[in-house]
Amino acid sequence: MANDAARQVFGEDLVGRCWIDLCPGIDSKTWNNILKDKEGFVLEARIAEKDYIFTHRCDFEVDLVFVFGAEITKQKEAEEMVRLLLDSTGEGIYAVDLEGNCTFANPACVKILGFEKDSDLLGQHMHNLIHHTRINGEPYPVEQCRIYKAFHNNEGTHVDDEVMFCANGKPFRAEYWSFPIERDGQLQGCVVTFVDIEQRRRVEEELRQSEKMAALGKLSAGLTHELNNPAAAAGRAASQLIEGFDGLLSNTIELARSGIKPEMWDPLIDFYKAFQKRASEPLDLSPLQASDLENELLDWLESHDIEDGWDIAPILVKIGINNKDLEEISQTLSDVPLGKVLVWLCKNLDTRELAGTVVHSTQRMSELVGVVKSYSHMDRAKEQYVDVHKGLEDTLIILGHKLRRGIEVKLDFDKELPRVLTGGSELNQVWTNLIDNSVSAMGEKGTLNIKTYKDNNHVTVEISDTGPGIPEEIQSKIFDPFFTTKEVGEGTGLGLDVVRRIITSRCGGEVDFKSSSEGTTFYIRLPIE
Repeated sequence: MANDAARQVFGEDLVGRCWIDLCPGIDSKTWNNILKDKEGFVLEARIAEKDYIFTHRCDFEVDLVFVFGAEITKQKEAEEMVRLLLDSTGEGIYAVDLEGNCTFANPACVKILGFEKDSDLLGQHMHNLIHHTRINGEPYPVEQCRIYKAFHNNEGTHVDDEVMFCANGKPFRAEYWSFPIERDGQLQGCVVTFVDIEQRRRVEEELRQSEKMAALGKLSAGLTHELNNPAAAAGRAASQLIEGFDGLLSNTIELARSGIKPEMWDPLIDFYKAFQKRASEPLDLSPLQASDLENELLDWLESHDIEDGWDIAPILVKIGINNKDLEEISQTLSDVPLGKVLVWLCKNLDTRELAGTVVHSTQRMSELVGVVKSYSHMDRAKEQYVDVHKGLEDTLIILGHKLRRGIEVKLDFDKELPRVLTGGSELNQVWTNLIDNSVSAMGEKGTLNIKTYKDNNHVTVEISDTGPGIPEEIQSKIFDPFFTTKEVGEGTGLGLDVVRRIITSRCGGEVDFKSSSEGTTFYIRLPIE
């Protein structure tokens, strides 16, 4: 027997034909595996230029195998888009399982390490292959490796200077970020993003050997380290995407198993497209407004016996879905478990947002490269009218991995704030340096306050922290080039000098600060044209 949807895919003469002949990828061996699988054998196949996923369930009481199919063409296209993004990034990215064996390597990883193809890395123990020796030449036991220690503790880690080895055994200095991969709450391994910093280290060594003030013309090379944050964001989003696609697959299978009729997929996809467009133009809600909407949605979800409402409601608010939308979904898809539909929609929209983060981060890195090149000649950079709030929000996203450590962020934005004429990526560099400094000053816990307002003919941005403050004896030096209070190798001392030069020389603005034992506040004043 077969329903109408199956006949549309395989033909009207479907009944009576052999499934092995109908479905690509099934042979007698696979069929035997299907008969042995008590949980449900899952198989993907491409038929008539469309992608499908088939779940096989054996019912030995009636001596039948039931096959449930769903079209996943759009999902496969989305996966291909993410693959293209990962393939195009210049940073090396690889993933390992709990045993440390490579499960994924992008083209940049293969190229940087000097291999010919990714299959040369897949299945290899990455620590033993490329990370087996310390920077001083001593053996580096895998038990002491920060990558493995971090992800086995379900933590991320960032190391700015270690040695990795190419295929030919040649060492190179590398900076890397490692983040754990989880699936259904279970640790699966980790994803590592790395860059070759040999050239940067050579330039930094030259800068240290030169007169500090005479080396100002070469600052662009030292600024390369500012690329770290968007690279970390891309790596973080990539790892979440890998987990997200696994979740999408299981959610789609779950939805298919729930008995959704084939004709229900079209309206479901229509809802997805509509909410996707709405999510791209989010409402400007205050925290209180967002909380009220979440409570309204939560009441609706609970009244309709939807589980995990606390998890779903915030995502629905972010997407822009309200109670009226939920009623429409419920009525249109009345024969489908509403909870599974909402989870499927949220997972799809969240995964698309992550892909957008990867795109945005790679674009941000390109912009920063331009800033590095033009730093010594700022007057050549292209000016544009910039949304200060957008730049601040983007920077908070890029530095999100630091802000999750116990740092509370409070925003007090003037909704009528005018745009300012300046270089967008340069101004973002200012926010990155100031916010990063504030977070570092507070350590593991504190409050980051960001306030904006119009002050006569200026836009003022206040960035405050609750750290220990700047000692009075060094306050007069903090904007000096190369001045830093960090340990050797942890900072270049260029961050606040960059802030001062961009704001005063490029934007025609002013930079000031106040500091006490209760924290530090930086004031950025930008002229309104």
